[in-house]
Amino acid sequence: MRKHIHKIYILFASLVFIAMAGYEAEAQTDSLYYDLDSTTLSIQRHSSSIKRISPHVTDIDIRMIQNMPQIMGNTDPVSFIKNLPGVQTGSEYDSGIHIQGCDNAHNDISLAGVPVYGANHLFGLFSVFNPSHYSHMSFSRSSESNRLGGTLRMELADSLLNGTTGDISVGIMSSQGSLGLRTGNNSHLRVSARQSYMNLLYKRWLKIEGSPIRYGFGDYNISWMYTPSDRNRIWIEGYIGRDNVKVEEQKFNVGLQLVWGNYSGALHWLHKGTEVTHRHTIFLSGFRSHGIMSQNESELRLNSHINTAGYKGNAEWKDFSIHSEVNLHDISPQDPQSEGLYGGGAQEPERQNALESSLMFRYSRNFTDRWGMDAGIRGIFYLSPETQYHLSFSPDISFTYNAYHLGKLTASYGIRHQYLFQAGLTNIGLPIEFWFAAGRHSLPQHSHQADLSYDINLFQDRLAISVNTYYKRLYNQVEYKGDMFDFFNSAYDLDRYLLKGNGWNYGLNFMIHKQTGKLTGWISYSIGRALRQFDNKDYNGIYPANHERIHEMNTVCSYKTGRWNLSGTFIFASGAPFTAPDYYYISAGQIMSKPGKHNACRMRPYIRMDVSATCFITKNERQENGINVSLYNVTGRENDVMYRLNMKDGKYSYGRMVFFLRWVPSISYFHKF
Repeated sequence: MRKHIHKIYILFASLVFIAMAGYEAEAQTDSLYYDLDSTTLSIQRHSSSIKRISPHVTDIDIRMIQNMPQIMGNTDPVSFIKNLPGVQTGSEYDSGIHIQGCDNAHNDISLAGVPVYGANHLFGLFSVFNPSHYSHMSFSRSSESNRLGGTLRMELADSLLNGTTGDISVGIMSSQGSLGLRTGNNSHLRVSARQSYMNLLYKRWLKIEGSPIRYGFGDYNISWMYTPSDRNRIWIEGYIGRDNVKVEEQKFNVGLQLVWGNYSGALHWLHKGTEVTHRHTIFLSGFRSHGIMSQNESELRLNSHINTAGYKGNAEWKDFSIHSEVNLHDISPQDPQSEGLYGGGAQEPERQNALESSLMFRYSRNFTDRWGMDAGIRGIFYLSPETQYHLSFSPDISFTYNAYHLGKLTASYGIRHQYLFQAGLTNIGLPIEFWFAAGRHSLPQHSHQADLSYDINLFQDRLAISVNTYYKRLYNQVEYKGDMFDFFNSAYDLDRYLLKGNGWNYGLNFMIHKQTGKLTGWISYSIGRALRQFDNKDYNGIYPANHERIHEMNTVCSYKTGRWNLSGTFIFASGAPFTAPDYYYISAGQIMSKPGKHNACRMRPYIRMDVSATCFITKNERQENGINVSLYNVTGRENDVMYRLNMKDGKYSYGRMVFFLRWVPSISYFHKF
């Protein structure tokens, strides 16, 4: 029966794709026609929410994605990114994004270039970004910072507001809004806020396997822009976010309370000269987590933080550009303070200070109307917490051949370095993850990356097809192999729970995208492997990474008609790997287990369909308001999020765990002016 249901899901996605490719509107308002004497020029207006800027870079319209399916009254930019080819879908308890097989910590996620640590709220259903506060979002499969993965960057508006603007969205679980106003002839101010109130209305349903959850979060942004002249822009911006969750695991008499949050502040200056354009940013960004876990008479406090003060600058002149970056990190990987634990007791917290600086030169040139090249080299100086220095070079080069109506081919190769790691209980969606710097725990990461892309636009740019294949060789990778009960059974030692080694990522991504008309969207398919090999005698062989999903298909569509905007998404992905125990037992009131072969088991395939309907009550140049109704997981499929030890009627069993909400309906009212 389940196999037939899977076939129905895939058939539905195929029918949506056929409709997207064959749809033609007879009375289009999305085409522009110019009559020049006896020549007629027809231009199709790009009406999709995404636009390819280059084979590696995609620009996302923040305003348009707010018509997509919402969760708890929020349209999340990071969740939207997961629908793109090469970006892996995680479970509801996996809050990271994995680009071309890389770990979540390999990504460069930023607010206008300011790094963000821990970009998601609990369960990974939505990120810390207030969409209406930013002008647009850019996504790239590579990074210009010291990261092995991709780039997700939220951008601030670079033009002055004409007057007072704002928007508000009121949902049944949270509300958000922003306000922009002129503060003078050459400046404007924008403030945004989002706050949840799930415990107020949904207290009785917020449970995991019968264990109650108390949860709340908030995000607050402020930015001020000043334009002293046409050539200069100055921004001052800040962000602060906070989460608070309390979970009571009644079966094992375990309690967990966590308080965590992000903050950032920055000053940006942009100067557009006649020949040279340069931009400078000084910033302070950080993430802090405080956790308390208790079991019976034992209590464990887990605290960690990362603070980064830095500078970023770049200058462009003709075909040349220079990028510079300096980061000073203050890190506490974890500060376990225990009472009543076997082998526990207070221990001196580890503090790390590391310096990371780089300088990159880049040259871009189109040699002919068909051939182009982009090349760069980055020199990096890194000073570890143990005051050992590392000097590295990261060259990269790409060639592009433009065959015009036959498409564009791009081949690239590069070396990347990274000096920050993230580890912890990353599979349960709780922020018991922490950062640490390269040094005594691990050597700096680096990778060799090769990429080949083919892009072609058909039928006057109505349809775009892209194919991408990649290979990445990763060095000095780490995976965390412990679980929550390890903290209660022995003294904590970070190195004891780190698997260290190398890895390989490789795969193929395909996407067909309808870019114009009332019906827009895409269907994509990805196949890839993310493999790891560890330097540990107990882990002989090659294993899939914790986040690997070999196959994934995504379908996204949006249809506009009159006052209505209808949209939907469909996801089919292979199951993620997990490690099952060979056996477990109770000794002196403590749960003991022996893990089996690392990541040898697979969860069931992940299948989900979301739908959304937006009705505009009023929509004109001055204002718009309406209602959005969304349903997350239309089919009610109980997707696996993890496997865990369960106890029922005094008996223990090991089995799958599903998300605590089978369906997530959402209704919200929005008003923009």
